[in-house]
Amino acid sequence: MFLRFEKSYLNSVKNRIKQFLLEQPHKDGDRLPSIRDIIKICRTSSGTVQSALKELTDEEKICKIHGKGCFWGKTLAKSVIPMVRETVAERLSNAFDQDFEKGVITPSKPLPQSKELAVRYNVSLNTLRKFLDGKVSIGILKKSGRQYFFSRNRIVNDSNPLSELIFVTRCNSWGGFTPESERELDFLRLVYKKAGANRYKLTLLGINDETGKIVDRSGNERRLSDFPNAVGAILSTLLVQRFQPLLNFFAGAKFPVAVWWEHPEDVAPKTFLRKLNWTFFNSTFGEKPGQETGRYLMSQGVKEINYFSPYHNSSWSKDRLIGLETSGLQVHSYVDDEFASPWDYKEIARKKVEKHSVETFARTLEKEKLANLAKQALAERQGKPNIPWVCVNDEVASILMEMVEEQPMGFVPPEVGPTLIAFDNSIESYLMRLPSYDFNTEALVEQIFYSLSCPSDYYNKKKIHHILGNVVEK
Repeated sequence: MFLRFEKSYLNSVKNRIKQFLLEQPHKDGDRLPSIRDIIKICRTSSGTVQSALKELTDEEKICKIHGKGCFWGKTLAKSVIPMVRETVAERLSNAFDQDFEKGVITPSKPLPQSKELAVRYNVSLNTLRKFLDGKVSIGILKKSGRQYFFSRNRIVNDSNPLSELIFVTRCNSWGGFTPESERELDFLRLVYKKAGANRYKLTLLGINDETGKIVDRSGNERRLSDFPNAVGAILSTLLVQRFQPLLNFFAGAKFPVAVWWEHPEDVAPKTFLRKLNWTFFNSTFGEKPGQETGRYLMSQGVKEINYFSPYHNSSWSKDRLIGLETSGLQVHSYVDDEFASPWDYKEIARKKVEKHSVETFARTLEKEKLANLAKQALAERQGKPNIPWVCVNDEVASILMEMVEEQPMGFVPPEVGPTLIAFDNSIESYLMRLPSYDFNTEALVEQIFYSLSCPSDYYNKKKIHHILGNVVEK
């Protein structure tokens, strides 16, 4: 009876999507809204949208052109859509930029040999060298013999052999700092390592969310004028909810400022985005992590997945879901939107139990949420037990795996347990041998230092520079 209800409900949603599209003003040759736009407008899954589009195609109301989208009409005259082919130069430029964003090509190391790059990008050696020489002419690359390097000049204050960089992270009211995640600790460690390698002196400050004050590690309030020898600044907004005081502190800075932007892209203050000496970097927010994970799964022959999140009152959880859906996968979502992050569960735990029990209690709260979501997924997908389960982070995957092993919960026998994949690529994912998306903190730090030591047009073409990661198999 439940399956009949589910089928009836999906048909109803599908028919509403078709009706919505048919009621839009259109004529033959007009392009339909993208799948992503339809998902957002109709608040449904990619699978349901794709099913509705397939029916409209079968009914000959629309036609689909590979790589261009769906259009109204049974057929489309060739003159309606001009054939737009990516030139060799465009393809080469896009591939090079993507390798830069993924950290495959790093500013601190020479580029691979030209013959190797020509093979990688499937172009002739002559075409590649013309492309690289073009980047030399605009100052992005330098050339020595046949070897190419990124242009960079360490920013130096002549009066101090160790040039000073200001490094700001969140802190408590007395300037103390305790990392809440592996990624936060990795970022701190990598910044110090990179600064040491480049002979920069780091001055560590903290932004306190409650007071909005910038303090040193002794809790003393500081001003920008206290650092006349500073030649740059690195700002972390991770877990900083009131980020405006942090940005305002450096508003008058004449030196380069690099911001690790750990918030939705659309809330980044335009005033600071327009500043030529400021560069914003994003690695975890937006739809790209979901899209990259979706592409990885599709390359493995996966077409359909379940998505689990007990933190769906957050933009990052929603973005990862949309990214998975727009990658082309059929996605069934099992989410709970009461909370926005793992820290919300910990805040509840701190009010109820002793400090040493907070982690255990918070995990128990998450497990209760996930048990309900998992049982719902199993009830709805009994005929498809092998659909991979994509988890919003490694912690969720760990809890689900734990539930598989705890037979008294009646969750699911281990022999039919789902294939899990997650986001974060934490140490836990290695212990579980779990494929997980790595947000590429190393490339993030590499490019932050590059933007400080060599501000260039490379970053000016994007308001927020995205760092691309990849799924790491274990």
